[in-house]
Amino acid sequence: MSNHGEASRWNAARRWSLRVVLALLAVYALYLAAANLWINTAWGERTLNRKPEKFQMHWAGGHSWWPGRVTLREVRLQGQVRRVAWQAQAGRVRGRIALWPLLGRELHVPWLQADEVRGHIHRAARELPVPPPAEGGWVLRFDRIASDSVRQGEFDGLRLEGDGSARVGFVKQLRGGPMELLPSGATFHKARLVRDGEEVLRDAELDATFAIARHRREEAPGLRKLLKTDARLKLRGITSAIDVTPVPGGVTLALVPGRGHADIDLGFSKGVLTPGSRLRWSMPIGGHDASGASRADALGIALAVDQRDIALRVKAPPLAEGRMSVDADLRLRGREVPLGDFPSMLPRASGHVVGRWRFSSLHWITSLFPRTPWLRLDGAGDVDADVQVVDGKLASGSRIGVPEVEAVADVMGNRIRGRAHADIRLDAGAGGQLVPRLQAVMEQFHVASVRAPDRPYVQGRNLRLFLNADGQLQDLRNAMRGRVVFDNANVPDLRVYNPYLPRRHMRFDGGAGFLSGDLSLDTAGDVGQGRLRITGRGARMHLAGIDLRGDVDIGLALRRADLRRRAFVADGSTVQFRNLGFREPGGDARSGWWAKLRLDRARLDVDRPLSAGGSAAVQMKDVGFLLALFSRQKDYPKWVYRLVDAGQAQADGRVQWRDDVLVLDRVKANNQRFDLQARLRLQGQRRTGQLYARWGVLSAGLELQDSTRRWHLVKAREWYQAQPDLLR
Repeated sequence: MSNHGEASRWNAARRWSLRVVLALLAVYALYLAAANLWINTAWGERTLNRKPEKFQMHWAGGHSWWPGRVTLREVRLQGQVRRVAWQAQAGRVRGRIALWPLLGRELHVPWLQADEVRGHIHRAARELPVPPPAEGGWVLRFDRIASDSVRQGEFDGLRLEGDGSARVGFVKQLRGGPMELLPSGATFHKARLVRDGEEVLRDAELDATFAIARHRREEAPGLRKLLKTDARLKLRGITSAIDVTPVPGGVTLALVPGRGHADIDLGFSKGVLTPGSRLRWSMPIGGHDASGASRADALGIALAVDQRDIALRVKAPPLAEGRMSVDADLRLRGREVPLGDFPSMLPRASGHVVGRWRFSSLHWITSLFPRTPWLRLDGAGDVDADVQVVDGKLASGSRIGVPEVEAVADVMGNRIRGRAHADIRLDAGAGGQLVPRLQAVMEQFHVASVRAPDRPYVQGRNLRLFLNADGQLQDLRNAMRGRVVFDNANVPDLRVYNPYLPRRHMRFDGGAGFLSGDLSLDTAGDVGQGRLRITGRGARMHLAGIDLRGDVDIGLALRRADLRRRAFVADGSTVQFRNLGFREPGGDARSGWWAKLRLDRARLDVDRPLSAGGSAAVQMKDVGFLLALFSRQKDYPKWVYRLVDAGQAQADGRVQWRDDVLVLDRVKANNQRFDLQARLRLQGQRRTGQLYARWGVLSAGLELQDSTRRWHLVKAREWYQAQPDLLR
């Protein structure tokens, strides 16, 4: 009986065991059917690719023989996060998915192994918007994604290929939750680095590690993720060479096989390079220069990091007719890496830089000379520099050369423009302050009015421009001094100066000439002092109602008297007439006359028209022109006009031009044989004045009132002296 009961219990146990086994087999069979059906039909891809613009996964086939373990063949993944698009391919992927965490909305992959891996990252043309953060997002936890057969990785045309391995782990919560890149790494052996199809590096050994601390997107957007990053890169290999081929207008550059050297060991921790980091990169430069000579240069970059600072050395020889070269030896204070803000490195840099660069605009050079709005350097151009840098600023001993630039200077209402070459020096001033100095030469230039800059009236060569600061940098408002010097600039038509002259009584009617100048300028570009010289050959002139033709030489000596009124003291200015011919009113033509006039005391108001006043000293061939101002030759007593043949005369007097009024007062002309005195006022068509002439015992006085003339032959001297002076 007992044996029968034991057998019955045993049979029951067997039946239950069989049922459990059959149930498990049924569940397993159901899993196999469902899982492999999901893997090998479009059902699986449709499930994963619900947002194809953000993520897609495709595979050729696969299987799962155990719950949570999956193997896929020919896997292709792609996705995009904002502007970063990525793609990945693997010949085979196998891994394990933890099933229980799925109930808590977590996809946990303890391990994943991929074979024959290739990846590609590039910037997309269109940025995908990031949805606002939301609660309840799935957690993706991949503890280890590994491959021992990484074949290729590419980023925007830069491709790394070879025999590599990689391991990556990350945690990411969807819907804007936190992310973390677990300690990861990659190694490559016999690697090759290619840029747009051209080899950059070969036979390379690479070892990289990296990790990103847990954070939310808003805590470290964009490049600020590097503040959460720890990384180490070791790279050694043979670099290619750069071949330089001259072509019209420049050169072409190409990468060719060479034997440069790369040796990199950089450590990076949350925005800071770690002590001991180093970088050395050299590339031979071959080819030929414009003359056909072979090149044998090298491009080199070296970086070393100590406990406090970064030492940087860059050397690049000129590639195109001397352009684009640099030899820099700098030390950067601190070990921080600028995250997209490279100008922030400048205040940290000190050292020596020699080189030549091309700038799209050279306007920044005039910023070295603050408060000089009258001077501009415009347009693109090269800069040839040999500078000392202290804390990101140019220091004493620096030199900046500009081989060619468009220079513009506004002086006394005139715009001077031309192609120039310039040299800037920065010297040490009092108290250690920096003193900038500029020397520029315009090989060719033209001058136009500021009001009409497109209508030049002077063309010249070899204009020299100097700009110096004669004081401390903070006092440049008063310390900056400029100087403009030029000689014999061509003036095709002297009539261009007529707007600045009292045209009724003094003007040019034709002729060409030359303009020379030596002007000292202040910070605002106003003339403090200087000289201007206008010369004309065969010029046609109108002076005090008489037409003249001959050579004229006007030398203006200027010293500023009143900036607001643009008034100048012009003591010492001169006017010379040579080979002058003129026709006396109603009389004979005269030629070969000359005169030299010196304004011992003069004042000029630079306005429209020019006005002047002061005393003058004159040396003239004879007094013929002075007599012609008052009357025709036939109106004088015969003995008066003999004074013309009495030889040279010395004269002095007072002169005043103001608007259309010309006044000659207290004029005295004489030599050992005669004495002549005059005063004359010209205003519009009106002409008034008195003349006194003496030759030996003979004397005469002439009173002029417009066209009426009255002679005083008795007591002429007493009559003349009784007349009031025209000027005080």
